[in-house]
Amino acid sequence: MIKRFLTILVFLAIFLQLGSAVDAKEQIQNFDSKININKDGTIEVEEKIVYDFGNLQRHGIYRNTPYIKTNKAGKKFELEFENFSVTDENGKKYQYKKSVSNENINLKIGDPNRTITGVNIYLIKYKVSGALTYFSDHDELYWNSNGNEWTIPILSLTSEVRLPVGVAQREISASCYTGYLGSKDQDCQINKTDISATFKTIGILEPNQGLTLVFGFPKNIALLLEPKPYVSFWQSFVGKAILGMIILVAIFWYIVYPIYIPVKWLREGRDPSTRSARSGQVPGEVSAWFDPPKTKTGRPLTPQETGALVDERVDIDDLSAMIVSLAQKGFMKIEEREKNNFYLVKKKDSSDSRLLTFEKKFLDEIFQGGETISLKNKKPSLNTVVEESKKSIYEKLVQEGFFPENPNKIRTFYTVIGSLALTTINFALAFSAFLFGRNMPKKTLLGVEASSIAKSLRKFLVSQERQLEFQAKNQMFFEKLLPYAIAFGVEKIWADRFKDIEMRPPDWYEGYSTGRFNSIALTNSLNSSFSSFQSAATPTTSSSGFSSGFSGGSSGGGGGGGGGGSW
Repeated sequence: MIKRFLTILVFLAIFLQLGSAVDAKEQIQNFDSKININKDGTIEVEEKIVYDFGNLQRHGIYRNTPYIKTNKAGKKFELEFENFSVTDENGKKYQYKKSVSNENINLKIGDPNRTITGVNIYLIKYKVSGALTYFSDHDELYWNSNGNEWTIPILSLTSEVRLPVGVAQREISASCYTGYLGSKDQDCQINKTDISATFKTIGILEPNQGLTLVFGFPKNIALLLEPKPYVSFWQSFVGKAILGMIILVAIFWYIVYPIYIPVKWLREGRDPSTRSARSGQVPGEVSAWFDPPKTKTGRPLTPQETGALVDERVDIDDLSAMIVSLAQKGFMKIEEREKNNFYLVKKKDSSDSRLLTFEKKFLDEIFQGGETISLKNKKPSLNTVVEESKKSIYEKLVQEGFFPENPNKIRTFYTVIGSLALTTINFALAFSAFLFGRNMPKKTLLGVEASSIAKSLRKFLVSQERQLEFQAKNQMFFEKLLPYAIAFGVEKIWADRFKDIEMRPPDWYEGYSTGRFNSIALTNSLNSSFSSFQSAATPTTSSSGFSSGFSGGSSGGGGGGGGGGSW
């Protein structure tokens, strides 16, 4: 009997000890955040943390949040946090201390002269500038809801992101990632409405696990408010240079250079006058000039070269014109196999001697992965192909003597100078760099003469005069100048001149529609294909160099996050 009684006492002691251990377990029962995206580009965050101290005696909790985020190139940007407040669920203010260290904003919440235990609720509110990321086709919040540095488990986490105005639900994109830093697991649920998306974890988040959300929405809802570039003191020039050198550089940077750039532009940055031509006579901008300019050897310039010669830029219109030109030459075919789903199909090998270097390189690169490519499915390598083609066309124009230097390199140089000027609050230099420096590219005398001919061709394409009436009934004439019209961005005007004649679909194009085919139908369809090409050729990278959370996102990516615990 005594032995049985002692056994019961032992089991009871073990049970009470285990129960005490369970009660003492420290954890977050709920971590709920609400994020409001404002029209001015800021976001307002409210974190409701239901913190269970168990039987432990603590003063409160600490919450650390990074104010630095790093883009894919390793460049750091600084988010601006403000309007902090910490209260309980009834609005009563908690005592807290805010500090900054190790690129984190640290909140130490609680009274150092008082301890607490059990379940306590903390409402942390703050406002952030620079949290949004802006892309060519959408804007995005890529945000770590809780961060990957919490030292205790989180039983349940929910985050709601809300827009300032409602949109069509299909225009909202959402994704989420869970787990340790760098994890691509998606143990989370998403619920979308026409104004918000709610993200909820499935299961418990262990210590150092977090939830990162990606919320994409249409452009022009929030103003552009990007984070400021961040440079620590020891990485800056100021931290490395002596005072005398700083003064000299400052004088040059703030006084001499802003004056030097416009002076250089006046002396060297303008096209030469056509009056200095040896003959004194240069072809002007006549109303009916329908031949492209030529090189010194007599080669007619391609549409892409002609377009770039006029505005001194190789843009997407020029490359779209090159696609049509190459298709007309029989090297590829443009096929619309489904509505607005365009394919480029290789028809001929690029070893043809008639091809210019940049045309051959474009064909080799774009068909590197096969004989057919879809413009609807974005190819990561297509942007590289486009950039290499642009570079080759610029080099060819310099080689042919139309520009003394690559105009794009000059613009890029002064863009960098202007950006650096803004970061150093040198508005005079920024004004000089952007206004005069970016207009520094100039043409040679040959380039000026060729540009005059190109402008005359453009004037003819947009003219509604009915001279050369017999040509307006000729499909061959329409197709011949169509790539040049595309390069100039006036293909719809050019097509309108031929809208009344019946046309047969050209060999280089196959449309999806089976209706009446004419010049208008062709250009409208081609414009859809150009939109697909532009979309596929646009990198999924923001203007500040950040990657989208929809293409390669992970837990701990984006801004925000951090972690916390008790003290």
